[in-house]
Amino acid sequence: MSGGQIKTPVRRQAQPGQDNRFATAAGVPSHREKDDSYRSVIVRLAPRWRVILCKDRAQWIIQHRTADPLHRGVWRGQSYLTTKDSLIRACARIGCLSGSSQLLLLDALPSTIREYAAQIELPR
Repeated sequence: MSGGQIKTPVRRQAQPGQDNRFATAAGVPSHREKDDSYRSVIVRLAPRWRVILCKDRAQWIIQHRTADPLHRGVWRGQSYLTTKDSLIRACARIGCLSGSSQLLLLDALPSTIREYAAQIELPR
């Protein structure tokens, strides 16, 4: 290289049909459960709590953010559940159902993860 130039790769938003596994910095949904932009977030319970569908569609996962402020840390699984009733009880135990909107969203889920997974289509 001449003139002391340094070239660095730049992440861009993936176009239709492109592999977007590494484009999460550009706002493309991620397939990694620990990412902020994970594609299967069901509900955000609080700034540091959320419910996701696991990447294998086998369970709902209640996740907690590992660090505060929110731009640091990653999402970690706290509870792994397969029925709506157990999911609602677990969310209530951690104190994340203070708002009625979260409870309404969770209550609208099918009674089991199998029923939920059968209703949705996600790229694998």
